Amino acid sequence: MRATSIRSAARALSFLSFLAIPFLAAPAWAQAPIQSQDTNISGLVAEITECKRADGVLSVRMRLKNTTDKKIDVHLIRQRNYDDYYLTAGSKKYFVLRDSEKTPLAPRADGSGYFSTGIEKGGTFVWWAKFPAPPADVKKVSYFTPLAPPFDNIPITD
Repeated sequence: MRATSIRSAARALSFLSFLAIPFLAAPAWAQAPIQSQDTNISGLVAEITECKRADGVLSVRMRLKNTTDKKIDVHLIRQRNYDDYYLTAGSKKYFVLRDSEKTPLAPRADGSGYFSTGIEKGGTFVWWAKFPAPPADVKKVSYFTPLAPPFDNIPITD
């Protein structure tokens, strides 16, 4: 009798976990890239994983993947060069937004104005930034970064 109860409970849990699968979100690193390309750093691939417009802000995520068998050190910000990361739509440039204290809405540089990260072999790092959103009729942007050639025609999701 007791074994039957355990089997019944196991079947019920198995069924309930099956129902929960559609509601589980994939981790950020598992997001399928919108665009992917090699960077200017050997063995480092850049992937745009998000370009989302909401409430007048365009959020962009770029995943950096180390495809080598050793750690890669990546210098993302040097001398507070946040303006080296920007978008274009038509003939207009959109620079990283800043808060009321003029802090860029992106990973924060250290006191010297630098932001670097080490990406282990096979590992990833997600760089993100917030920009003013282009008008609603703009459906694609180009993304510029000092790490790689421009990403062109990135679709915006609303």
